[in-house]
Amino acid sequence: MADQDEWSSNANEALNISFVQAGQQSPVKLSSFQPKFTYPIFGEEECIFGYQNLKINLRFAAHNLLPNVSIKYDKKFKPVGDTKALDIEETLKEWLPEGEPLHSGLIKICGLIALKVSFETLAEFNHRIQYDTSARDWKPPGKLIESYTIRGRNFEIWCGDLIDLVVRQLIDRIQILVSLFIEGGTPIPLDDADWSLAKWRIFFV
Repeated sequence: MADQDEWSSNANEALNISFVQAGQQSPVKLSSFQPKFTYPIFGEEECIFGYQNLKINLRFAAHNLLPNVSIKYDKKFKPVGDTKALDIEETLKEWLPEGEPLHSGLIKICGLIALKVSFETLAEFNHRIQYDTSARDWKPPGKLIESYTIRGRNFEIWCGDLIDLVVRQLIDRIQILVSLFIEGGTPIPLDDADWSLAKWRIFFV
C-alpha cells in the first residue's frame, strides 16, 4: 500500500489562483490568492493523492478572464493495481472551458481565443497574453450603466445578460471561483434555453 501522507497534498494549499496582464517583456501577476474551499472539486477531504510537492497554478487574464492551468510536482505516484494518482487535468475539465469555437466576432470583442483554452501550455498562454493587442482597449460586454471615481481611480459598471454569447463566455471562464469561495455555491448552467438564460443579469465592475 502507498503511504497516504507521503503522496497526499492539501488541495487548498496546492492550488494558487492569480490574475495576470501583459508586462514589459512577459506577463506580470496583479494578484494571487488561494481558495477557501476545494471540496466541490477534489472531494470532502480536500486532498489530492499521487504527488509530492504539488503546485497547481490557475491563472486568469485580467481583461478577458482567459484561464490557464499549469501543474507542477517533484514526483508522481506510479500505479499499483487500482491505486493511482488523481488525474488533475481531467478533474478540472469539468470546471473550466476545455475548448471554445474560434469566432471572428468574439476575437474582435474578447481578444484571441484558443481552441484548447484552459489547458494549453503555460508558454502558449503567456504568449497569448503578452501579445494580445486588444487588451488595452478591452471593454466588458453589455451596456455601461454607471461610472464613478474613488480616490483618483475611475470605475465603470457594465450590465449584460446570458443570452449574449460573450457574457456567457466570460462567466464560463470564471465561475469555477463560485465553488472555491462560496459555501455550497454552484456554477450557473450555461446550456439552458435562451428563455432561461435571459433571466440572468450579469454585472461587471
